[in-house]
Amino acid sequence: MKHMIYLVAITMMISMWSCSDGPAHKEGEVYHGFRLIENRFVEEVNANCLYFEHEKSGARLMKIAADDANKVFAVSFKTLPQNDYGTPHIIEHSVLNGSENFPAKSPFDILRKGSLNTFLNAMTWPDYTAYPIASMNNKDYFNLMHVYMDAVFNPLLHSDPRILKQEGWHYELDDMDGEITYKGVVYNEMKGAFSDPERQMGYHTYKVLFPDNTYGVSSGGHPEAIPELTYDYFKNFHKTYYHPSNSFIFLYGDADLDKELEFLNSEYLSNYEKQEEKLEIPLQEPFSEKKTLEESYSVPEGSDTRDKTFLGYYYVAGLTTDQDLTMALDIISEALVNHESAPLRLALQEAGIGKDIYAYVDDSKQNIFQFIVQNANPEDGEKFQEVVSETLRKVAQEGFEEEMIEGIVNRMEFRLREGDSPYKGLIYLFSLKNSFLFADDIYDGIEFEKPLAAVKEGIKNGMLQQIVQDYFIDNPHALMMVFKPEPGLEKEMSEQTKAKLAEYKASLSEEELQKLVEETKALKEYQQAEDSPEAVASIPMLSRSDISTDVQWYEVAEKSIGDIPVLHYEDFTNDIVYANFFFDLRPLPQELIPYANLLSQLLGKMNTENYSFGELDNALNIHTGGFYTYLNSYLENDSDDKLIPKLRITAKATVDKTDKLFELLDEILNHTKIDDTERLKELLIRHQSQVESQAKNYGVGVAMNRLTSYFKNAGMFNEMINGLTYYDFVTDLTENFDSRNEEIIANLQKVASLLIKKQNLIAGITCSGENFTTYQEAFNNFVPELAEGEVSLNQWKFNLEPKNEGLMSSSLVQYVTKGYDYKKLGYEWDGKMEVLNQILSTDYLQTQIRVMGGAYGGWAQVSPTGTLMFASYRDPNLTETLDNYDAGAEYLQNFDADSTEMTRYIIGTISNIDYPSTASQRGTIAMSNYFKKETKEKMQKERNAILNTTAEDISGYAQLISDVMSQDIYCVYGNDQKINAHEELFESVRQVVQ
Repeated sequence: MKHMIYLVAITMMISMWSCSDGPAHKEGEVYHGFRLIENRFVEEVNANCLYFEHEKSGARLMKIAADDANKVFAVSFKTLPQNDYGTPHIIEHSVLNGSENFPAKSPFDILRKGSLNTFLNAMTWPDYTAYPIASMNNKDYFNLMHVYMDAVFNPLLHSDPRILKQEGWHYELDDMDGEITYKGVVYNEMKGAFSDPERQMGYHTYKVLFPDNTYGVSSGGHPEAIPELTYDYFKNFHKTYYHPSNSFIFLYGDADLDKELEFLNSEYLSNYEKQEEKLEIPLQEPFSEKKTLEESYSVPEGSDTRDKTFLGYYYVAGLTTDQDLTMALDIISEALVNHESAPLRLALQEAGIGKDIYAYVDDSKQNIFQFIVQNANPEDGEKFQEVVSETLRKVAQEGFEEEMIEGIVNRMEFRLREGDSPYKGLIYLFSLKNSFLFADDIYDGIEFEKPLAAVKEGIKNGMLQQIVQDYFIDNPHALMMVFKPEPGLEKEMSEQTKAKLAEYKASLSEEELQKLVEETKALKEYQQAEDSPEAVASIPMLSRSDISTDVQWYEVAEKSIGDIPVLHYEDFTNDIVYANFFFDLRPLPQELIPYANLLSQLLGKMNTENYSFGELDNALNIHTGGFYTYLNSYLENDSDDKLIPKLRITAKATVDKTDKLFELLDEILNHTKIDDTERLKELLIRHQSQVESQAKNYGVGVAMNRLTSYFKNAGMFNEMINGLTYYDFVTDLTENFDSRNEEIIANLQKVASLLIKKQNLIAGITCSGENFTTYQEAFNNFVPELAEGEVSLNQWKFNLEPKNEGLMSSSLVQYVTKGYDYKKLGYEWDGKMEVLNQILSTDYLQTQIRVMGGAYGGWAQVSPTGTLMFASYRDPNLTETLDNYDAGAEYLQNFDADSTEMTRYIIGTISNIDYPSTASQRGTIAMSNYFKKETKEKMQKERNAILNTTAEDISGYAQLISDVMSQDIYCVYGNDQKINAHEELFESVRQVVQ
């Protein structure tokens, strides 16, 4: 439900905020060149929302004058690509690589090093590009606004072709006899993105659905097309789209509106003349008949292709500006597909098609309703169409189950009203996207009450059935796709690219080759060169006096109810209770740890004594705002020898539903029918599909988990519940379920009986003091239902050993990790290591891995628990990256920064520590502090160390890096050919997905 991602958190409890009164602004009046078109109080955001147009330049601006210190600024542009070059995406990167007022090579990276921002990024959608920042510091907020406005309107990309080469693509040739290769940050980013089969599937799909407008091409860029982008085309695209008349400026929070408008007008917008021509996206004409498509994606050579096909159904369904329709489509996506007892989900299960299915609405100018089946087979395509058609006809005739719809609407409404996010301004920005791009009323994106009421009324009158009939059954603007695996396809494509580059090289004269070698060398020298002191000094920064010296500290009050410890974090939550239940995992024998995670995935989805699984899903939707079960762990005093693992259950509900929340908790914990073999098999098959998808599409997470499992107890625990070890476990159970189901059920029942006991529970609650009384009464009624019994904690002994594995996949890029536990080498944690982490991530690895190496990212992780790790993301390299990791010690030996540079690094470090939070998040932090035995005094000591870190302290860590890297422990997830070509590096190699 992509559309709901924008809406879900856009609102907050109305009583939480008071509107910022500020000066009275009158409609029709001009303020610093901005004419106020409308000043509307919007109840959903509980603030005055002022909509302006800058008369001279044509820029549009919305200010949400909320009483929120976490201020947001963004400037956005409608950007409409006509091909797969990725021009909008490459420009998004490139404008942040120097501008007229800030001529450093990358002001963005300098800001990352030393700003108190709470958000700093840029992003490209299929139809627009946004540059948002957020900060709780007023001075920092205006500094960031200044840099971003200069970046988008006065970038150096028009005069410096090296920016396109670095961020987009270039030919690289180190010597006359070498191979020419493609390099570039976006080029490699998109190679990584297109390693995901579902990304490829979407690319092929949209090409068919939208052959005549911008949605039929990749705004991010297709790796095969990016090298076709020329410098002239690149510059002209920026000139065309990056004009104030094509912009939308968004302001949110408690900053002075008069100061904001004055700055934007005087520094930037007054320099432009309004353009009358509006850039529009033509609607795609509907098809006369539904289309079908079959395409292939790559899997490693020798892979088993059974159960690896994706099936997709897509409908272009009306306009996104039709709020009633778009909201109703979101509801249908849940009711038709995503709900536990959704009719299409059940029908496909019964037909034996695929292992999992999900649906969502992509809200471009025209809605695209889509559902995708995973782990099917090509021959399922015809039956898939039949099942879909039959199910849609049945739904159109009979409607959806009333309780199901009631629950889905309730959950949607709960999320809309809750607004449990500290980044409300950013959420409003994204919610306004389609309003500023397409709608007649720009306020539509943040006003949900009217469409919500209309949809609730429409449901009573058959609205959902009519939409199914009109936009699905009778709609020919549709596509059915079969996306099947093809072993070795990536190798074939790679060889084609090599042949193309070889042919290009052969076409060059000796003089041209020499020129290319020289250009390669010059670009690397440019990338390695440091900015001049004047360029760096141009980037505005704060002083140390702008940093608070005090830590953010949250702690619980330790209470008890019925002999059960209760951790109460008291805060205003507007009558929502955020309940937590922690069951210690250590009563389990070690071999059952993976079963504990499997149990957590089943709770709430199985039949129980009093509910079918569908009825239970309905009840949870109707009476709660969410119910989640998962495993996590804490390290007491940051010691890897003191692992505190928990089965954690979280649930939230309005205070008047607290009794019902506990009733459902009791039903799930004490009355789940784990021995329901048929339902267990269904869920296990689906879960295996999801775990496999995660393993294939989250390479950096797989590699980082695997690496830490070599040397950390916490790492091994995470690997057993969330890594390849767990994938192997779940896959084995799934493949052998029919012969082992009794064993599986017995183990799950054993895990439940050992864990879910009164004596093994610690409860946590975030709510007001007044609401605690209601919670206590409901808890007292729940306690007698819990099983009782002695609890004995086991001492787990993990076998930790370096494996230095190469994890092979069809990925076009690598994820390279290397590290160790520095505490095992005799080092201890110090707060200054937070600054070390910031410097290594934003300076050394950023330069060597991203700028020089062409990867999408590289960073360090230096943890109080002892982990010191380097990682790269969407990296074209392997051995070069490992070499760069090893050279980190030399970088630190030569590290020399003056007081201004150190201040910048220290500010950036604090920015990563201080961030806005909601009541529920503060409660979670407080409970974590309790289990970790964290103290305010310890945190304050670490903060003091950060604030007093010197360049000499940083250079003193050279030996630490040298000692960690010399352990030579690494794990690489990447392209099977690349890993096989360097097989000598690895103790073992394996396919990620067997």
